[in-house]
Amino acid sequence: MLHLPDPVHPFAVHFPVAFLLTGIVLTALLLLWPNVWLTRLAAGFLLAGALGATWAHQTGVAEASAVRYVGESVVSVVRDHQVDADLMLWASWLAAAAGAVVVFTRRIPGVTVLARLGAMGACLFLLWTMQAAMHTGSELTHTHFFGPNAPKPLPGTEEVIRLKVE
Repeated sequence: MLHLPDPVHPFAVHFPVAFLLTGIVLTALLLLWPNVWLTRLAAGFLLAGALGATWAHQTGVAEASAVRYVGESVVSVVRDHQVDADLMLWASWLAAAAGAVVVFTRRIPGVTVLARLGAMGACLFLLWTMQAAMHTGSELTHTHFFGPNAPKPLPGTEEVIRLKVE
């Protein structure tokens, strides 16, 4: 029987990161060694990473909505993390789509080179969004001790507001 940790979001984010980083490395290798198996493997890892990123995003939204109170100083970081996570989710699906284009255009001589370059561009954009989302997520965890199990402020010690997750 599988027992998922509670909260599940910190657990869920690691798998898509591993899949996406592996897909990015394989896509970079495609620029040097175009190979049918490497092409399929890269596209598979990018697709698995995008699916995992979707799951991680959903767990993050669900767990953030379960947090009832958050300090005023944390609100901007939470919103930054939401924006970064949304952007990373879109970038992961863009990279997965670019990987699929490489798979389907591999037999068209001029197009396949452009498709591989486009996929590498999408992967670079994905890397940028990943680092932004991971930076704000680690800032929430390690600087602000934010999350479902975060200690609640004592009455009168900090201005407490309701966090609305949209």
